[in-house]
Amino acid sequence: MSFKGHRCSLPGVLRLGDSVTHLPPILPGTTLAGRLLRHLRTLLLISPDHPETRIYYRSRTKIAAENERLVRELPPFIVHPFSSFRKCWEMVMYFVLTLHLVTLAFAFAFAPHLSYGVLSGIQLFDCVLCAMLGMEFALKLITGYVSQGEVVLEPSRIVRYRMRWWNVVNRMLLFVPYVLLLDELVRAFYQDVVTIYLCLVIYLYLLCVWRFRSINWYFAIVARSLFGFSEKQIRLLEPIMDTLYVLHWTSCLLYIVPLLTLSLLGDNGFEANFLVDVLWSHDQQRDAYHYPITHRNRLPPLSDLRAYLQQHLPKMSICAEFMAALLVDVEHNVSVTYRYLRALMITFKISVQGGHSLSVSRHFLHEWTQSLLLLGGWIWSTYILLLLIRTIITADASETQYDEILNEIDAFCGRMRLSESLRRKMSRHFACHYRMHYFDVRPIRMQASDNLRRTVLMEIAFEPFLARSDVFHDLPAYVLQDIADQLRFELYLENDTILAAGSAADTMFFLAMGTAAVYTQDGVELGHLIDGANFGAIALFRTDAQRTVSVVALEVCEVYRLERASFQKLMRPHSYLLGLVVKQAEKRIQDRSVSLQEFPDEQYYDTFFY
Repeated sequence: MSFKGHRCSLPGVLRLGDSVTHLPPILPGTTLAGRLLRHLRTLLLISPDHPETRIYYRSRTKIAAENERLVRELPPFIVHPFSSFRKCWEMVMYFVLTLHLVTLAFAFAFAPHLSYGVLSGIQLFDCVLCAMLGMEFALKLITGYVSQGEVVLEPSRIVRYRMRWWNVVNRMLLFVPYVLLLDELVRAFYQDVVTIYLCLVIYLYLLCVWRFRSINWYFAIVARSLFGFSEKQIRLLEPIMDTLYVLHWTSCLLYIVPLLTLSLLGDNGFEANFLVDVLWSHDQQRDAYHYPITHRNRLPPLSDLRAYLQQHLPKMSICAEFMAALLVDVEHNVSVTYRYLRALMITFKISVQGGHSLSVSRHFLHEWTQSLLLLGGWIWSTYILLLLIRTIITADASETQYDEILNEIDAFCGRMRLSESLRRKMSRHFACHYRMHYFDVRPIRMQASDNLRRTVLMEIAFEPFLARSDVFHDLPAYVLQDIADQLRFELYLENDTILAAGSAADTMFFLAMGTAAVYTQDGVELGHLIDGANFGAIALFRTDAQRTVSVVALEVCEVYRLERASFQKLMRPHSYLLGLVVKQAEKRIQDRSVSLQEFPDEQYYDTFFY
């Protein structure tokens, strides 16, 4: 039997080796630069491995069609939002954005304790992060976006969307290198001019806490791509990550705000000057060139700071306890890391117990500033707690029932001692079937009117595959509605056999979504069936029909099947229409017989006979 030159009528067939990217193949003699450009172009097209791809393109056919449109109609520099490049770049952006915002809080809070060299290194590091965030802003101008379920790739629409004033301001405020102001702010601190420093710290706190939404978006990409987390796991992790992020920022502010507000208290000039001089000369040994103190005389070199403070501290001072705590840090040469961890633990204790931290004084300025910060942290903690409780206890009924199904699967597999691989396959089957949510179709059908139910079924079945079937091409709409009502849904995972060669044929199949390979009885691959294909229609007309090929799912396939008995029963009142359909089927069978007589060494494969 020869398969050379066989004629195959697979609808929308894909041959083995067809390019999903629809880019021209790399020919022998192509230069290295040409190969690199083609590889880069491939990275910009839609990728099946992107976690969002299967939400909008649920089969390889739709992925290939989208890439074909991108290659044929759009400029080569357009980046698909679900491309391999975007997936890798967004994972990088998650770590870049997180490091940038965490570094900002740490640098602005502990800058007075950091040496000039360390401060310069932090500035350089954060400037690199800001440059990468600026690159992300530029890349967004050539990257498509999703709007109301539609993937927009047209350059003009992308630019209009990205250049809206809110998007531009929101993005530009993110990658401004604020750390370049640190030198000037530290100088202002030593000059007892801290109002700008305090205002900028509060501004960054409010601005960067708002960024938790952006961090969550990037985190979801990382969680799905690297770790394969489900949506439920991501929803549980996001509040925890946000809490740690806000806890870090609040801890940093809880440390720096008392230092800054001390000099703003009108009757505490000695304490403010003493603290600045101690930090300048004893804590970090600042040099007079980079950080001069010119507006007053500095504190003379002292061997016993505590005795000097007790001797010169005003009797009515309200900052004695706070100053004593800072002197302990200086005497023990406490590191910046220790100061940060201590501020972190104080913030955590306050948020849990609702207490108050060590105050600079009872002055209204410090009291109000610190209380507002703690109130914001308490509101955030309460919000996170309620969000976690709602996520865990009051989840949607569909998710709850879906989890119950998975628990039943685990119990069943444990009772029957089934293998772990089979348990994972069963769980994945239900996950793909219900798309991570359980829902029962029967109540929907019972509540809907007959006309509405038939309309819904036609919407599901007519355009995707019934209209493409040659067998039902001439049938009126009301008959097609009856046929759609008799369709039964089945789901096949990768490598599942949809039908086997040599088996009895009593069912016609409609491939609604997915890709399936067609094999002869000898295992020769003929091609791939894609979205909208139908096969095995002969089973509706011949009781003695047998399958001539095997059809195997190459990816998750959504298949609808029509039984011979159901078809014959619904067509019985329409004898005239049934006669037309049977006549067309007999003509097709006769054409196949003639073809086999003319070309006995060739095989004529038609989806009608599968």
